[in-house]
Amino acid sequence: MLKNYFKIAWRNLIKNRTFSIINIVGLSFSVAFCLLLFFYIKYEQSYDTFHVKKDHLFRLEMTSLYPEFKDTTKKSLFSFLTKNDDVENQLVFPVDVAEKMQPVFPEIKSITRFKDNGEQLIKAGNEIYKEQHALFTDDNFFNNFSFNLKYGNAKTVLSSINNIVLSESTAKKYFANENPLGRTLTLITDTTHLYTVSGVAKDAPSNSSIQYNVIVPLLSDPDYAENMKQGFNHQTHLYVVELADNVSKEKFEMKMNQWAQKYVAEPYLADDGKFHTNESSLKVHWSLRSLANSHYNVSAPWGHYTNSKNMYQLVCLVLIILAIASLNYILLVISNAASRTQEIGVRKVLGAKRKSVIFQFWLETQIVVTIAIVAGFLLMNLLLPLFNSLVDAHISFNNFSLKDVLPALIILALALGILAGYYPALLLSKMKPVSIIKSFQTFKINPRFSKVLVVIQYTACVVLMIAAFVIHRQMQYINNKDLGFDKEQIVMVKNPTYDGDFTKRVHDRLYVWAKSQPSVVQFSGMNGGLDGAYNTNGFQLNGEQKWLRQLTVDYNYFEMLGLKFVQGRPFSQAIASDTSKTIRPSVVNETLFKMLGKDAALGIYNEAIRSTIIGVVKDYHFETLSKKIEPEQHVLARGYESYFMFKIRAGQIQPVLARLQKEWKQTSGNYPFEYTFLDQSITKMYEADASWQKIIQASCFFAIFIACMGLFGLSAINAANRTKEIGIRKVLGANVKDIVATLSSSFIVMISISILIAVPLAWWIMNMWLEDFAYRININWWMFLIVGITALVIALATVSFQAIKAAIANPVKSLRSE
Repeated sequence: MLKNYFKIAWRNLIKNRTFSIINIVGLSFSVAFCLLLFFYIKYEQSYDTFHVKKDHLFRLEMTSLYPEFKDTTKKSLFSFLTKNDDVENQLVFPVDVAEKMQPVFPEIKSITRFKDNGEQLIKAGNEIYKEQHALFTDDNFFNNFSFNLKYGNAKTVLSSINNIVLSESTAKKYFANENPLGRTLTLITDTTHLYTVSGVAKDAPSNSSIQYNVIVPLLSDPDYAENMKQGFNHQTHLYVVELADNVSKEKFEMKMNQWAQKYVAEPYLADDGKFHTNESSLKVHWSLRSLANSHYNVSAPWGHYTNSKNMYQLVCLVLIILAIASLNYILLVISNAASRTQEIGVRKVLGAKRKSVIFQFWLETQIVVTIAIVAGFLLMNLLLPLFNSLVDAHISFNNFSLKDVLPALIILALALGILAGYYPALLLSKMKPVSIIKSFQTFKINPRFSKVLVVIQYTACVVLMIAAFVIHRQMQYINNKDLGFDKEQIVMVKNPTYDGDFTKRVHDRLYVWAKSQPSVVQFSGMNGGLDGAYNTNGFQLNGEQKWLRQLTVDYNYFEMLGLKFVQGRPFSQAIASDTSKTIRPSVVNETLFKMLGKDAALGIYNEAIRSTIIGVVKDYHFETLSKKIEPEQHVLARGYESYFMFKIRAGQIQPVLARLQKEWKQTSGNYPFEYTFLDQSITKMYEADASWQKIIQASCFFAIFIACMGLFGLSAINAANRTKEIGIRKVLGANVKDIVATLSSSFIVMISISILIAVPLAWWIMNMWLEDFAYRININWWMFLIVGITALVIALATVSFQAIKAAIANPVKSLRSE
C-alpha cells in the first residue's frame, strides 16, 4: 500500500512538473539560506565550548571601578532577553590577586592568568617578525584549556621562564618544516631573555575567544615583579577560575565578595575614594561568568563578542523565511488542485477514506520537501564561501559533526512537510465526490484562507523591505556624515614597539623624510586612534566625579585633520611653553570646555583637569557614531606615539608608499612595515553593521522571490476559478485592459492590507534597532511610501502574467467547456 502511495505521488510530481519545479526551486533556495543562517548561529554558539573543563571554568569579573558615561536606561531590540549580556564589567585584575585568592578558597582548584600583549616583535635568526597574539600566561594554561600540543608536554611546556611555545603556523613561518624544539628566539622588547622553543601548539580553533601565535610564561614578563608590588594600581590580566567539583557558583560568589570587600573596597577605595564618589563604585562586586558563555557579554577586552540580540534576530529571520516558503508551497498546491479533483472524486467513490487522501497529499509534500532539503544543502555548500565573506565568519563543516548536521536536516524536513503539507491536504480531502463527479465537471475551489496567507506572507516581505531600506539609509548616513575632520589621503604607519628611544629616532627621521617629499603635505603622529582608542581619565568637578577621553597627539595633528578651532590655538614647535611639564598645556574639545563651566579659561591652569587650556577645538567624532561625543583632552606626545601619520596628495598614494617603505626599512632596522588608511580604519568600526545590512538585504531578496512565486500561484487560482466569467465579459465587449484590472483588483486590496499592517510593525522594529546609534536617521513617511509602491509594483508585475494570459484567451473555448 505504501509503495502505491509513493508511485502515485511520484507520477503526480512528474505530471505537474512546472509546479513541482517551482516548488522545489523556491523551497531549495529558502532551505539553503536558512541553513546558512542556522550554521552561522550554531557556529557563534560553539565559541569556547570545545574545552573539556568548560563546565568548571569561569571568567572572573567585577563591576567597573570606572563607570564613566554609561547609559543604562537605553533599550533596543531584544534587550529584554540580554540583560546580563549588556552589562559592561571590568575584566582585568591585578596580577597578585591569584596568589591572594588561591590559599583562601578551597573551592578554587586552579587559576589561570593571561594577558594578550597584542603585537610583539620576535627575532628568529636574522629575521624580525611581528606577531599579533603574544600571550603571557600561567604554566597551567594547557592543562586548563583544551588546546592541543603538536610537540611538548602540557604540564612542563611552560615550566621555565626561558620557555616559549609557538603556534603551528608561527613555527612553520619561522622554521619551515624543521622540528623547532630547542631552537632559540628573542623578544625585541626583552633582549635579556633568550627563549627556547619548548613546544608547538596546534593553531587555536577559529571558534576560540583565546587566540595565540606565541605563548610565554607569565613569570618571564619583565614587568611582573613591579606589577606584583603595584597591586590594584595596575590592573592588566584576565582571570579564568577553575572551580572544584560540586561547588555552587552562586554560593562561592557570595563568599568571594565578602573577601573582596576587605581586599579591594576598603584599602583601595580608602586611598583613592576621592576619585570614586559614585555610590556604585564604592560597592565593588565580583562575579563569575561561565567561560562558554563569556563571548555573549559585551565587556572588553575579550577575544570574541557574539551579539546575542543579532542571534535572536537571525532566528526570527529563519522562521520568517521558512514561513514564507511554506505559505508559498501551500498557495501553489492549492492553485493546482483543480487538476486533481477528478482523481480525488474517483478515489473517494472507490472507498478511499479522508485520512488516506490526506496521507497521499502529505507524502507528496514530504517528497518535494526532501528533494528541496537535499538540493538546498548542496546549494548551501556552494554559497558558503560567499556567505563567510559577507558576514566575516569562518564557518566550515569541520566545525560540525554528522550528529549536528543530520538531526537539523531531518527536523527541518519534517517541520516543513507538516507546515506546508497539512493545510492543502486538509482542504482537498474535504471535497465531496458527488459534487465532483456529477456532470463530470471540474470542482472549483475558492479557499478564503489563502487570501489570509497571502496577506501574512506579503506583510513579512514588506517588513523586511522596510528594514533593508532603513538599514541602508542609516549606513549611508554613517558613511557620509561629517565627522568633523578630514579623513581622506591619510596613511597611518604602526609603531611596532613600545620603546621610547626607538620612537624618537624613527619619528625624527620620518619627519625629515616627509619634509623632503613634495607629495607629502604634512607629517604628524598620535598615541591612540580615531577609531575609539584613547585613555580614560577621571577628575573632580564641583564635588562630582567626571570623566574625559585623552588623546596624545603630535604637532600638526589638528592641521592635518582640518580641525577647526573655536578659541585659542594648536600646539606649536615655535612656542617653548607647549612642552612645559609644569603648566601642562592641552587642547580640549567644545564638550569638555562647556562641562568645565566658569572655571574654563584660556591660558589659566585648570585645577580640575590639572592642565592649562591653550585651545578649544570644535567637536569631532573620535569614536563610533553609536556613541555621543564625549569630553576630550589632547596633550602633546612626549616620547611615544603608536602611529606616524602622513597626509599625501591625491593621486600620489602608491608612489609615496613605495618610497616610505624603503625609508622605513632603513630607519627602523628592517622592522615590519605595517600601515593603514585612516578612512579604512574608521569604516572598519562599522563592519558588524555593514554585515548585518547585507544579511537583511539578502533575506529581503529571498523573501520577495518566494512571495512572488506564491502570488503567481494564487493568480492562477483566480484565473482558473473565473474562466467562465472572463469568457462572458469578453463576449459582452470587455477588452484586455478591463479584464486585467478586474482580475488584479483583489490582489491590490490584499497587498494594500499587507502594507498597512507592515508599516507600523516595521516602524516599531526599526526604531528599536536605531536605538543602538547615538547619531541616527529619522524614519520618515516617504520611506514607507517608496517601499509600499515598490512592493505593489512587484506584486502587480507577478500577477499580471496570469491575468493577461486569461484575458487574451479565446472565450469560445472557456464557454464551450461549460
